Amino acid sequence: MKKLYILILFLTCGLKSFAQGTDVIFWIDNSGSIDDIEYAAMKASVSNIMANVLECNPDNKITVIQYAATKVGTNFIPKIKIETDFTNSAISFSRVPVADVGNYDFAHESLGLIGKALDHITDSNILGTSFLNRTSGNTLAIYFFTDALRDDLTGSCLVNKNTILIGSNGAFQNYTNFKVSRNATFIVTMVPSGAEGYMPGSDLKAKKAGAAISSGGNGGTYILNEIESYPLDPNGPGSLPRFFLYKPNFTLTPVEIGAISDQLCSVVQAPCPQHLILTSPLDDVNAPIQDNRQASISITASNQINKEAVGIYHAGSTLVFKSGFHSKNGSRFRAYVEGCSDKFVGRESDITNRKEFQKEMKGTQIVQKPLLYPNPATQKATIEYDEPIHNLLISSIDGRTIFSKILKTNSYEIDLSNYKNGIYIVTIQTSNRNIFTSKLIKE
Repeated sequence: MKKLYILILFLTCGLKSFAQGTDVIFWIDNSGSIDDIEYAAMKASVSNIMANVLECNPDNKITVIQYAATKVGTNFIPKIKIETDFTNSAISFSRVPVADVGNYDFAHESLGLIGKALDHITDSNILGTSFLNRTSGNTLAIYFFTDALRDDLTGSCLVNKNTILIGSNGAFQNYTNFKVSRNATFIVTMVPSGAEGYMPGSDLKAKKAGAAISSGGNGGTYILNEIESYPLDPNGPGSLPRFFLYKPNFTLTPVEIGAISDQLCSVVQAPCPQHLILTSPLDDVNAPIQDNRQASISITASNQINKEAVGIYHAGSTLVFKSGFHSKNGSRFRAYVEGCSDKFVGRESDITNRKEFQKEMKGTQIVQKPLLYPNPATQKATIEYDEPIHNLLISSIDGRTIFSKILKTNSYEIDLSNYKNGIYIVTIQTSNRNIFTSKLIKE
């Protein structure tokens, strides 16, 4: 089995202007190809870096996740075990029994399970602690050891096992999603195989894929032109340098431990974008991805949320869903007005949100409704009130958010040119906390 040792640092954007610390996941390969000597070397390296990370910043928190996969018939089922929620204490851990997580190695799919734990999505293949609770304002780092081949579908696969074509976007789907949706930065360290039965070309393929998974930027040391290029690589297809280290064994030297510790201790938080534009097909969301997006001012979306995928979008003042946006049957989508909180909650529905919104307005009396004209309307409609309108929410009849904006003005012209014909619910909250709900007919 190919000896691939990957160390990946995912830096997600908490969407603040700075990072107070880092939430670090030590992600360890527990598959059958890792022998006891290799596992001991990984554990020692983790323990040393863990101590450094906890010492360098009191706001840093850590956890340990071990992964492998079982096989049922012809299907491989990835599994992870989360030792504990994020903590500021050192973690003692040991190898997980094969009976619990299996012998096989599917890193891409295992990463999807980590995403579910971060997003609080229940999955029976997540053992131990079910959910991970991020520290608000902290960045996220995942320090990842593995020996997966690039695309051995008999039991060891670094890329998406359903789409292994070299140079394809689908092969790196979960890695790309972490880079885009979580602003993740990857640092990869790889060990060549030399295993019986595998040609040297297998090592080269894995090396190129590992370089592609790694992120580029200042401090990157890998400058060789041995990297797999794919079009949607957020760092730029085939761009160099990369945070990539090609290494002969699992034991990190003191210099390597110091360098990695420094990288984890000096992660810089990316700023929250003011405006975010999502288009199709570039920003379409496919199962089993949960696409978390946020902006300080506005999100404009015309992408698609496909069956069994999840989208949660929030912006500080405005969300606009243009022609082409579609949350398909079997998907789950939520959108709401909220600033850069780094929290992605799958609220029950916009109808429920409106009821909760109204409950918060204690002592509020519903008085005469504002003007909404023309109604029915074809291209534009205007809403007016003699008090400043603070919030405007337009929803479809089934409760999906179509438009949401903070106004602070007495009137607003609604552009209906991209709306389908039908009935829409218009809800406003005034500056005096009065709430009004009206029906608007688009013809």
